[in-house]
Amino acid sequence: MNAPTCPNCGEPIDKVVDVPYGWWEWNGTTYVLTTAATRVDVAPWVHIGCMGELRKFHPQNPVTPEATNA
Repeated sequence: MNAPTCPNCGEPIDKVVDVPYGWWEWNGTTYVLTTAATRVDVAPWVHIGCMGELRKFHPQNPVTPEATNA
């Protein structure tokens, strides 16, 4: 069985991050605050490939097309 696809970028969801409020990323000179949130009611999971929110996704749910629909 294949991993479900990300509704944001269409790539397989093979890694997810549970960091809804943001993370710091090194840009070669300094750290820059980055966030996956696009609104106040933050989704708990993000696709590590595109850092897009996965509102209906949870890694412990059965893999179905409906599991990732935004």
